[in-house]
Amino acid sequence: MSDVNNKNKEIKGGEEVKEQQKENNTEVNDDVDTKVKKETSSNPEKEDTSVEEAKKVEQSQEKEMTGEKTDIFEGVEKKGLWGLLHIYSSPNNIVLHLTDITGSETIAMAYGGQMVKADKDKPTPYAAIRGVDKIVEVMKARNIAGVDVRVRGPGGQDGPLFPGKAAQIAIKQLIRRNVKVGRITDVTPIPFGGCRPSKSKRKVYMS
Repeated sequence: MSDVNNKNKEIKGGEEVKEQQKENNTEVNDDVDTKVKKETSSNPEKEDTSVEEAKKVEQSQEKEMTGEKTDIFEGVEKKGLWGLLHIYSSPNNIVLHLTDITGSETIAMAYGGQMVKADKDKPTPYAAIRGVDKIVEVMKARNIAGVDVRVRGPGGQDGPLFPGKAAQIAIKQLIRRNVKVGRITDVTPIPFGGCRPSKSKRKVYMS
């Protein structure tokens, strides 16, 4: 009989311990719920964001079920593209050539003959400014935010190895028009080898 009584006591003690653990767990859960409620009540923005995200997920799932195409850029700001601006400036003319970043597709062109009437005004800073304005209008229409600039002079064996005076003005005008300018490189061709340069003229000394 004593053994049976001892077993009954052990069973009752175990049941009491389990009940105490359940009560402790319920108290902990209640504390957690109260904390979460306080946080959500203090930060209503979290509730709004969670509801909006859930709505977006539901809409995307509905579109997938119906077979509609979802926009990849939905809710994302589209950034401007980047291009290349080739500036050829010589003592006789200036040419502005806008291409894509690979340089394979021409987007716009402007040169001194389009901006002025007289031939003497083609290489002037005025022609460069008007040409840059034309290029910038095309850039805004094509959503091009910035360009890398490649400046070129005539170069070679006979031409000067430096660009004309209008190239610098063209770059300044780009910055004035709030165009992002990346790298500026000089790609003037430098002679290497080639033909023998012409002999200098003989100086005649008068006695």
